[in-house]
Amino acid sequence: MHPEADQTTISQRDRIMAAARFVFLDGPAELATMDAVAQRAGMSKKTIYREFKSQLDLLAALMAETVSDVGEITLPTARSNIEQELYALIVRIVTNITSAHSMALVRLIVSEIRRYPELMQHQKPGNHPSTMIATWLAAPAVQVRYAIEDPADAGAMLMGMVMQDSGFKLLVSDMGAMPAHLIEKRARRAVTIFLRGVKKAP
Repeated sequence: MHPEADQTTISQRDRIMAAARFVFLDGPAELATMDAVAQRAGMSKKTIYREFKSQLDLLAALMAETVSDVGEITLPTARSNIEQELYALIVRIVTNITSAHSMALVRLIVSEIRRYPELMQHQKPGNHPSTMIATWLAAPAVQVRYAIEDPADAGAMLMGMVMQDSGFKLLVSDMGAMPAHLIEKRARRAVTIFLRGVKKAP
């Protein structure tokens, strides 16, 4: 591909993503349409559909971008303080997924799920919160000290302990992000209870 054409494609995609963030994540849900994205981006819907085959693809791209904000994880080592490091990881993940932008995207996806059920079947990237927790819990340094047979299921249970009913409340209201002090308090208690329950006997 010619370098100039490639640059044009990148520029268009960036403009579309910026417009989609504004329309889908910052604006009112009733105005979250592809027409609004096209208007915001200053281009036709036809141009947008050359970059994204459907609204589903655009939503999936936004989801991947939002998830990537969690950052990379560092797997624990034999010298790690497992409880403290797991607590820090859970706080970081829950802070991200309960942010105003993340919840706005979740609300939009929920509203579109009947039209695009395949969105729920998209393979989760390596930096998806549930994948990150499962990978961390499956690390040898954790497995040698704790009996965690199914890291994915254990991670989901741990997240449920932290979220409790807050996820639903955030989903159906505009109460804003989950307060930091509440995330920290619940994460500390959940991690302590969870690790106590799976700790191997000396």
